[in-house]
Amino acid sequence: MTLSIGLALTACGSAEEDQPAADPNAEAAARLHEAQPTSVRDATLLPEGSESGTYAELATVQYSEQVRDSTEIDKPECVDAANRWGDLDGVREAPASVAAYEWPEGSVSSMLVETDEETADEAMAIEPPASCESYNATYADGTSSEYGVRDLDMPEMGDESRAFLIEVRTGEEESRMLSVMYRNGSLLGMTSILGGGDEADYEEMLTAFTEAAIARQDQMLG
Repeated sequence: MTLSIGLALTACGSAEEDQPAADPNAEAAARLHEAQPTSVRDATLLPEGSESGTYAELATVQYSEQVRDSTEIDKPECVDAANRWGDLDGVREAPASVAAYEWPEGSVSSMLVETDEETADEAMAIEPPASCESYNATYADGTSSEYGVRDLDMPEMGDESRAFLIEVRTGEEESRMLSVMYRNGSLLGMTSILGGGDEADYEEMLTAFTEAAIARQDQMLG
């Protein structure tokens, strides 16, 4: 789950590195970036917290992998349990876009990866182990968090989708992240909302944002 949290945290202000000019996926990734929503309801795009390029080269992804590698999990099978699709070669070598949004109730991020339909199907078929409903993580600075994970019952979006909730307790602080992963043709998408707000409000926004994102993809990318 570390990648999920890392994507949301990094996309909201830390991923500012430019992709190399020689990136073979730069043009395709730029098209994906243009297909991201500029605003949905009262969530507005933060260009300085967004990036595009080859998936494995994104600062967002690299930061998440650094956090993952320096974190100890009491259930090793739960490292990136919800995001093992990110290790697929067809994903890592693909053009991608991560867009961050400012929202009064929390933070919103949207990721798009353009791959072939076979890889997209394979990614959607990867599910976290049942044992990952709860686990503990200890970070490099010695702090630790308790994680609780469960599926969300949400409407089907795109060609296929699945949604989940991650609740995190660190000391006395609590936060939650709601995410939906979906396939839209050969596009893999993930919308995430992170914060301490009301779960029902987050779920409503997650649905509205994802529906708007898919509609814009269909409009901009055909």
